[in-house]
Amino acid sequence: MSKLLSPMKIGRNIFKNRVVMAPMCMFHSKTVDGVLTKEHFDHYVARALGGVSGIIVEATMVNPTGGIRKVDLGLYNEIQMKAFKELVDRVHGYDCKIGIQLSHAGRKADSSYEEIIAPSPISFSNEKAPRELTKEEIKSLQTDFVNSVKLAKESGFDFVEIHGAHGYLISQFLSPLSNQRTDEYGGSVENRYRFLKEILNELKNIDIDIHLRISANEYDENGNSLDDIIKILQFAKKDGVVFNSISSGGLVPSSPLVYPGYQAELSREIKKCGLVVSAVGLLEDYGLCEYLLQSNACDMIYQGRALLKNPNWVYCAGAYFKENDKIEYPLYSYSVIK
Repeated sequence: MSKLLSPMKIGRNIFKNRVVMAPMCMFHSKTVDGVLTKEHFDHYVARALGGVSGIIVEATMVNPTGGIRKVDLGLYNEIQMKAFKELVDRVHGYDCKIGIQLSHAGRKADSSYEEIIAPSPISFSNEKAPRELTKEEIKSLQTDFVNSVKLAKESGFDFVEIHGAHGYLISQFLSPLSNQRTDEYGGSVENRYRFLKEILNELKNIDIDIHLRISANEYDENGNSLDDIIKILQFAKKDGVVFNSISSGGLVPSSPLVYPGYQAELSREIKKCGLVVSAVGLLEDYGLCEYLLQSNACDMIYQGRALLKNPNWVYCAGAYFKENDKIEYPLYSYSVIK
């Protein structure tokens, strides 16, 4: 059997194949209450029906002023939690695991907020300048992350992904490009990691798997090196993280040359260090995905745009590998898809 369609155990969870729907912002809450809409249910349940082994709900605010856009989803109150519980139950009905990406946008938050905050008062490009966080505010934000994880557990999510990538708040703390603090939260790699470390230490008392998304290349010579990123991920593993979603960029406006599998060499180098990782980014080709798994570039394939184009991408992979007879189809007959 292809490795792409083989099961994988991560932490407490067994994923029925190696294909997970990556978190992708819809900006579709329609109001500022952060509650799921019918469109969200349609979007996520369609991919569960389509055969992925896991789904990660898009970047979700841990407090009312942490959105990339004001219409982001939120998970900081009971009303939001109850809506997510319904979504989790629907997705579980198709033998699909589901997690949620918890995030605060920091200096990249919606510019229409009265003020935005960050580790240091450094703007992203020409965006609105943030105010530097006080230590008291740092503790409050850490509590927001912990409370959202508790609500995720209550909602029935199988795991939580902490968003430490793409230049959002945790990523801002981790990177010397955006963190120029002179206290215990800035300076060395260990100090820049402290904000995340203190969150992870609080999560050890919550019975749910913790995943971490990180930008492994910041595309700036003054940013974290790959060795720095590996060091951070090794710290995080000791602090309870069971899986690492490897992405890149977002700290500065510069963009890399992109091509199919362009981020997979990052995940390959990180996996060599004994860490469990995913690859993501322009991985629509079934053969490329199988090659990356077989050659130990990653443990899981995270799919974004490919699943937007084709919610049944997993079943089409089964046809490509001539393994459709080994896949359970919730509603379709084999003769329809082969």
